[in-house]
Amino acid sequence: MKTKQLFFTVLVLVFFGNFSNAFAANNSLTDSGATEISNEKSVAAFEKSGSVPNLQTDPKADLDEFPNLHPLVVHFPIALLLLAVVLQLIQLFTMNRTMDWVVLLTVGAGFIGAYVAGTFVHPHTEGLTEAAKKVLEQHDKYAMWTMWSSAAAAVLKLGSLFLLKQRRWFEVLVFLVLAFSGYSVGWAGHYGSQLVYIEGVGPQGKYLGNESEEGHGGHSH
Repeated sequence: MKTKQLFFTVLVLVFFGNFSNAFAANNSLTDSGATEISNEKSVAAFEKSGSVPNLQTDPKADLDEFPNLHPLVVHFPIALLLLAVVLQLIQLFTMNRTMDWVVLLTVGAGFIGAYVAGTFVHPHTEGLTEAAKKVLEQHDKYAMWTMWSSAAAAVLKLGSLFLLKQRRWFEVLVFLVLAFSGYSVGWAGHYGSQLVYIEGVGPQGKYLGNESEEGHGGHSH
């Protein structure tokens, strides 16, 4: 009797032992399968989203990729002419010979930048809305005033250096012309920003014509 009970107990233990091993193996296969499925999903998502971004890629665009170079040039005369106004104001109180040269170089560079921005790299437009045309007309008017007033200021500054040296009244005249130039370039920048950010002229080449066909030095409305 004892032998039968012992034998039966051994069979029960063996059965449950095998069952436990089978259950553990099944769980292991399930986990392995789930891991493989998860890995497959991750690979699929990776392939769908693309490769890892190349951090070494240079995002800088070449100059020939820009639809127009006007935005790259126009900020120089804006900054230079406004700086020239401040420097000339300081010169009214200091009457320093070196400052005369600094103002001359500043306004001269500002004039060159304004001329280049208003002629060689002026955007050629097409298909503008009526509102955009009016804004562009105002922008061009103030840009023209900026160009010629800065040229006049540069000529007057030459006169103050070589003809009417250290004449305060003449320096006041130079300041007034420069102030008008700063006023003009400020409004030209205002209308230029309005064209870009409100009327949508320029970004990604929108409303810009083909410069090679139209030639340089002008623009169409």
